[in-house]
Amino acid sequence: MGLNLATLFDMQEALDNHIRRKQNIPADMDLVPYLVDALDVEIAELQNEVRYFKFWSADRNMRREAALMEYVDGLHFFLSLGLAFGIPREFEPVPHRYDHIRKQFRSLKRYVYVMEGPMQWYIAFNLFLGLGEFLGFSWPEIVRAYMEKNQVNHKRQEAGD
Repeated sequence: MGLNLATLFDMQEALDNHIRRKQNIPADMDLVPYLVDALDVEIAELQNEVRYFKFWSADRNMRREAALMEYVDGLHFFLSLGLAFGIPREFEPVPHRYDHIRKQFRSLKRYVYVMEGPMQWYIAFNLFLGLGEFLGFSWPEIVRAYMEKNQVNHKRQEAGD
């Protein structure tokens, strides 16, 4: 697939360090449980924008731009967790896709829910990338949106948000 994660890991590391400095978070504080919870929330927010499960609504069409933004928010937390778990920057992902969007989300959420180390991270991240494909997001589109949101996140830290 040829996804280059090294640049994104570098950008995320810079943002994570910025956040730790601005928020006075001790360098030895384990943020993994908080990052897992944040990722879980972002995936649920993504589900809400995809709307596939809203059988009660006449409008079940995905909100594409909003969904991409939630996806990229999730990517930020995946990268932070990857750094915490020591995932090599040259890691070559293998996106995995199921045959139904519900299966994709449920499986992803299952692995995020139990994430305590690199093995669950690898599986969940490949499912996450498969979800991006499922939703029709191209890798260049994801990277562009990630870079834009990364800048916004730096500015938020400077503004104290």
